[in-house]
Amino acid sequence: MKRVIEIMPLCIIFAIYGCSSNSNSAVEQNNTKTLYRAINKDDTATFNIHLTDKEFFGQFEINYHGAYKDSGDVTGIVKGDTLKGTYRFQHYGVEEWHRTPIALLKKDGKLIMGVGSMEIYMNIRYFKKRIPINYQDPKFVFEKLQ
Repeated sequence: MKRVIEIMPLCIIFAIYGCSSNSNSAVEQNNTKTLYRAINKDDTATFNIHLTDKEFFGQFEINYHGAYKDSGDVTGIVKGDTLKGTYRFQHYGVEEWHRTPIALLKKDGKLIMGVGSMEIYMNIRYFKKRIPINYQDPKFVFEKLQ
């Protein structure tokens, strides 16, 4: 009986380790990210995104004229060919975090970043609901990098 009590914790540890290593490998297989880049005049944006049928997340960076940049994380939901979410970022050299909405349209293997009117409620920016987001004159058009 004493021997069983000594072996039981080791069996539990091996069982937990075995389950966690299998789940991590499944996450790594499904966690493939795609790198996109867009150029608008002197500004360059890079977007490293993980995209599923229902949600997306990743890292987003905008480099303004090579002088300064905004960088941070993007998370959101996917509805058909539209991606809507939140870009949480810091300006280069400033510790304060900012938050702004982001809208992208998937079209012909590209991501088109829409522009829309915003409003602020309780210090959080949102796209105005009654005014559509404009994808005709985009801020950036992202193309996949191979």
